[in-house]
Amino acid sequence: MPLLKLTLVGTGEPLLRLQRRLSCAASGLGLKLEMEIRKDAEAMGIPFTQTPAVMLEGRVALSGLPRTEEIEEWLRRLPHVHAATHAVKSGR
Repeated sequence: MPLLKLTLVGTGEPLLRLQRRLSCAASGLGLKLEMEIRKDAEAMGIPFTQTPAVMLEGRVALSGLPRTEEIEEWLRRLPHVHAATHAVKSGR
């Protein structure tokens, strides 16, 4: 099962909702997520208005509360996720 490390930035209910949506989208693709939670958005250079946010490899990849289907599509387009899920489907 491929592992994807993400940093979630934000607080409160919006962050919890984003975390749940990410988990649902990842499980639908057979991915395992490792999520680090950061509450210091301003210190990370992310305006509070853009939280909650998902960071991948040090850059903001998603901000706000996208639908689970949108998150799944984003995950599917990531090169290392696409390769890993394709290998699983083809039996490699």
